[in-house]
Amino acid sequence: MFDTNLIGPIRVIHAFLPPLAKSSGPMIVNVSSGLGSFAATHDESRIESTVAVPLYSVSKAGLAMLTTQYARALPHIRINAADPGYTATDLNDHRGAQSVEEGTDAIVHLATLPSHGPTGTFVDKQGSVAW
Repeated sequence: MFDTNLIGPIRVIHAFLPPLAKSSGPMIVNVSSGLGSFAATHDESRIESTVAVPLYSVSKAGLAMLTTQYARALPHIRINAADPGYTATDLNDHRGAQSVEEGTDAIVHLATLPSHGPTGTFVDKQGSVAW
């Protein structure tokens, strides 16, 4: 879980630093989860409050913090995290409430922001996600 959700993004970020340095608008969008948010997992109106997947949640919380730390350490690159929401995938036996295409909304939003857009944020398709 940690290799995929936390160590993998660290390796990819470091591998892409040289080409990102050549870009006029470098950006990274990490795909996190509301399950990595203290606020979402404690909000009884959200599905995240009904799910107990400790290692997945901790790895996604780590990715959210990694996003803020890299945003500070690499201020020349916009680095944000997206929560795709409860999406029907193999991970949940396709029980998610939305299609994979719908789950890309927050990711595409962050990936298409202008070069002066935010960095170090965590969003879903409704807007900011409290951490």
